[in-house]
Amino acid sequence: MKRSLDIAAIASTSLLLLGFAVLSLRGLIDPQPASVRFGMPVSDAAGAMFYRVYLSRNLVIVAAGAIFLLSRQWTPLAILLTTAAVLPVFDMSALSLSGVTPPAFHPIALALIAITAALLWRRAAASRTSA
Repeated sequence: MKRSLDIAAIASTSLLLLGFAVLSLRGLIDPQPASVRFGMPVSDAAGAMFYRVYLSRNLVIVAAGAIFLLSRQWTPLAILLTTAAVLPVFDMSALSLSGVTPPAFHPIALALIAITAALLWRRAAASRTSA
């Protein structure tokens, strides 16, 4: 069972980071359609630039996460994903306060990040006890 949870932690982290990277890169290339899917369409250059900055933040998280994953630094990776779980909450709050209904992928992203972070915390604890 422990081995299955370790594999689940690594697989879900890899898929989550890959998904964030793909969505961020697609949005950087063409921010207008991506911003519509996010819930707040942009139509001018300033809005597109802001959206690109937002997506760049996600790519920094992906890069840090990939480094931690590849170097098997489970605790820093768990901390990174735990703090990243705040991002969909913030996005949903900001959209709601602006009178926009957040897209369904925000709560889904929150759930996936939270589950993955929990698996990573379990993996980090297991690696500390076996060392």
